Amino acid sequence: MAGKQLTAEAQQAPVPLPELVGRVAVLGGVAGDKTALLVGLALRQVRQQGIVLCLDGRRQRQTEVQFRLLLRGNSSYISLPATGEVPIAVAHTALSVVSRSLTSAVGRPPLLLLDSVHETLEWEKPLTFLLNAGAVVVELLPSPAALLFGRYDTVLLLRANTTVAEACSRAVGRKVSTADLVSLQAGEGVLIHLARMQRVVLPQ
Repeated sequence: MAGKQLTAEAQQAPVPLPELVGRVAVLGGVAGDKTALLVGLALRQVRQQGIVLCLDGRRQRQTEVQFRLLLRGNSSYISLPATGEVPIAVAHTALSVVSRSLTSAVGRPPLLLLDSVHETLEWEKPLTFLLNAGAVVVELLPSPAALLFGRYDTVLLLRANTTVAEACSRAVGRKVSTADLVSLQAGEGVLIHLARMQRVVLPQ
């Protein structure tokens, strides 16, 4: 019965993606969907006078081009090494960006976008500090297997083919069915926060 209720909820008319808080995981999506989400979140942040930093472990040229063109002077974009790991110098940059935001008069918390960033102990420490300082961290995970229970406050699921959708559904404990994820349109997602689930329209 609960599964049917959740499926019905997921099929309701989508609402605009609410403001994100804490640590958010993103699963699913093809390359274009991921780039569109990163740019859309960054644009929304800049329009609200917030600071944004994107660390790109996928090293997508299209992501870099759009950040440079659309967010010129308003955001920071860093392409990571092929390993996807965050070098010490980049970690220091992230800390500096957040510190600058916290000491300014800007009301929006800083936004850190992580695309397929490889987890290391050296990076987890500054990331924990950034979260404790009030930053919003959105992580596009490389695979559903990277979703660790208890680590993320919120999960955002993007459209996916049947194979990927099945893995994503399993990763979130079947709170969203495979069919729901496959049926999503471009620019849509399913947001899971605690026991609440919403079908959402992603920012552009």
